[in-house]
Amino acid sequence: MPRSPLFYPRGPETRPARRRRRPLLAILAIVAILVAGLTLYWASKKAVTYLASAWSGKTQELPVTRTPDLKPDVERLAEKIRSAHLNKDINKFLSCYASTYPKLGQLENSVLELWKKYDVKEINYRITNVQRLGERQASAVVVWSFQLYDPHNNDYQLNTKTVMVTLEKTNGDWKIKESKDAPEPKV
Repeated sequence: MPRSPLFYPRGPETRPARRRRRPLLAILAIVAILVAGLTLYWASKKAVTYLASAWSGKTQELPVTRTPDLKPDVERLAEKIRSAHLNKDINKFLSCYASTYPKLGQLENSVLELWKKYDVKEINYRITNVQRLGERQASAVVVWSFQLYDPHNNDYQLNTKTVMVTLEKTNGDWKIKESKDAPEPKV
């Protein structure tokens, strides 16, 4: 006797049509949502800033561009003067001053007399109030402290001098254009 089949063949079924995937369309939709979100965020931030400034009466200020700090340049100049005193190098000393410095010859003579009479054992400086006066001009207050040794009397002296200097930039280097004694700053 013929056996009946264990598996019954099925009739043709209608399968649901497979959906077509559209990855490009999905990516474009995500990008559009992100752009819209960022635009809304930016616009709301601007609106809040505008409203806050309008309500407070304050206007929004533009960022300030900082000029480079001149103190390192003034310190280099002071260090050059310090080195010239310690080594008794008049050419190095005079190279720190502009050729238009008033009474440059008198300054040279007084420094040479100082070196003839004393040995400069130590010299220190403190620089304050550095200000730019223009593109090629600046000013500063320099407090000098000299430890001098008098070989004739075997005696040490400590002298302090406060000077207000006006600087000018010549050939890329800052030089002293003018100087005048100033009162010592309060500590």
